[in-house]
Amino acid sequence: MLNVRTTIVLGGLLLAGCSGGGTVYYASGVDLATRDADFGACQAQARMDFPIRTETRFTTRFFRPPTRTCTADGSCSITPGYWEGGERYTVDVNADDRQIATRACMGSRGYARVGLPVCAPETAVRMSTIMPPLADGTCLYNAGPGAPLIVNPVTP
Repeated sequence: MLNVRTTIVLGGLLLAGCSGGGTVYYASGVDLATRDADFGACQAQARMDFPIRTETRFTTRFFRPPTRTCTADGSCSITPGYWEGGERYTVDVNADDRQIATRACMGSRGYARVGLPVCAPETAVRMSTIMPPLADGTCLYNAGPGAPLIVNPVTP
């Protein structure tokens, strides 16, 4: 259960995450390997509960009526009417349900979705694969390929 201070910090971080950064699953003290394994398990369960189910749909069709164009000398031409739209596309009707199920599963495992800004290049951080407690300067540090680290700045 989140206390009031953590809730306020989470709220601020969610707002800060809107200005560049990313949204991640977070649980204080959990290592990234465990989080990734939990996420994979939740996604697998969501895929079992809500498998990919594609439907073919069509964009809206509408009729462009004929147009009459006349020149200054009085000669006119008519462009015939025609239909536009009706293009075929496919959609996975279970995609939203899978996403909701994954979020619910991660929530039941103690994770919260938080928005965090990317660490400024000059920020000194304490590197760890263990998610630290959220603080005012918590940010995402991209150390290369793979998921970014959730880190706190080093205070002098």
